[in-house]
Parts: sequence; structure tokens; C-alpha cells
Amino acid sequence: RDELAFEFMMNALRLNEGFDSMLFQERTSLPLPGIRRELEEAVRRGLLFRDHQRIAPTQLGQWFLNDLLAIFLVGST
Repeated sequence: RDELAFEFMMNALRLNEGFDSMLFQERTSLPLPGIRRELEEAVRRGLLFRDHQRIAPTQLGQWFLNDLLAIFLVGST
């Protein structure tokens, strides 16, 4: 389950424009609130932009994509 969320984020966050927040649940069958803590941490670090419709890497998140993705690895936060 956690691997599925990580794999989705690994693919989706490589896109500069990010992804529609509903797409996470559609593709993984997992609820987005299940990764709320990780999303909040990424936003707090300035690596991720999130609003009610879209989730996307910031410029900093694009530069440090591996650091951004590491947040979504199981047990990394």
C-alpha cells in the first residue's frame, strides 16, 4: 500500500505542473488523507505546492526532487 503511494508520487511529481488531487485516489485506490502528514511536511519544507485542486512540486522541489520523494518513502519522516 505504502509502495503504491510512493510509486504514484515518484511518477506524478516529475511533472512540473503536478497533478489533480483527485488523481491520486483514482490511480491508487488510496485516500489522499492517508498521506496528509507527508504532504504537510513537503509543503513545510517548501518543496511542494498544494491547494484544493492541485499538488505540484515548487521550483525548489523540482531542484531537489529526490529529497521531495524521500518524504514519501515509508518510515522516512
